[in-house]
Amino acid sequence: MICFIVGAKWRDVNLGQMAFTVQESDLGNVVIVVKDSRLVSIDVSKEPILTIQKQMRAVYPQGTESATIFKTLLPMINLYLRGNKVEFAIDLDWNGLSDFGRSVLEETRKIPYGRVSTYGSLGRRLGYANAARAVGQALGRNPFPLVVPCHRVLRGDGTLGGFSMGLGLNEKLLSLEGVSLGRVQDFLFR
Repeated sequence: MICFIVGAKWRDVNLGQMAFTVQESDLGNVVIVVKDSRLVSIDVSKEPILTIQKQMRAVYPQGTESATIFKTLLPMINLYLRGNKVEFAIDLDWNGLSDFGRSVLEETRKIPYGRVSTYGSLGRRLGYANAARAVGQALGRNPFPLVVPCHRVLRGDGTLGGFSMGLGLNEKLLSLEGVSLGRVQDFLFR
């Protein structure tokens, strides 16, 4: 088992064909890592592109930097960041996630664009009536934000919880999808 740090998250990554790219966006620099054509992680950083590229080369010394491998994902991300509804149809590398964590992320992936849910509601849908905190912790380790839309999950009172890329970005993403935090009840996915 080899552990790498990606976007301040530890990931267990079996060696395979690793590739990464960094692309500018309105939200910051989008960092994408793929192994054997499966998404390993996605992150948004305010760091300069050259700094991120240097960090990625240090983390993935055998990896290649190439935007061509990301022909499918990058256009989807760019469309999404322009406010378009996008279904991210891409294979994910679930390695390093617990069964519970994976089930939380798979359930989160079902929350439609422009809708929100709560940590407790997700837990109940998974059959765990009192798992709001565990759901929040699993979402805090989500290596695929945007693709697995953890920004659509709120506290039980309808306020923002934690978000690995910052609450400001969480609010921007919800606003991009037309969700008004002042009227959360109108956007609940049940």
